[in-house]
Amino acid sequence: MVFAKLLKSLTRFRRIQPKVGRVHAVVMRRAGGRIRRSRVLAGGQPVLALTTTGRRSGIPRSTVVAYVRHGDAYAATALNLGSDRHPSWCMNLRADPRASIEVNGKRLAVEAREAGGEEAELLWGSFTERLPAIARSRHLAAREVPVFVFDRAAG
Repeated sequence: MVFAKLLKSLTRFRRIQPKVGRVHAVVMRRAGGRIRRSRVLAGGQPVLALTTTGRRSGIPRSTVVAYVRHGDAYAATALNLGSDRHPSWCMNLRADPRASIEVNGKRLAVEAREAGGEEAELLWGSFTERLPAIARSRHLAAREVPVFVFDRAAG
């Protein structure tokens, strides 16, 4: 509970948070796969660089998100540190689900979809099993926290 409240308190830095994510994504890409986890932004979980298209600007936007494997796909939660707002990348994917991810030094074109029902609960369970401290974060967010699955794009 204390960890979840601490994470939520970090959302007060709304202007800084996206910039840190963008810088982290650039560092990950330049590292060529050598950075695979983030102790600072993801509690030591595996991370990937996600690039979406800005829903208003049309400009590519990159950030770093924690992920779990889901078969041949990857999944991420739009937790946004327990904030009561969805992260920008979530809103961008809802507007245009085509994106790219960079994970373990490989860049993949993906099609994002929101998981629902049992699939979403299974994925959320995978996240909380790996990092139990986030279990209460979904409750603190006071909103539905979407879980996105990144399937490889056809072609």
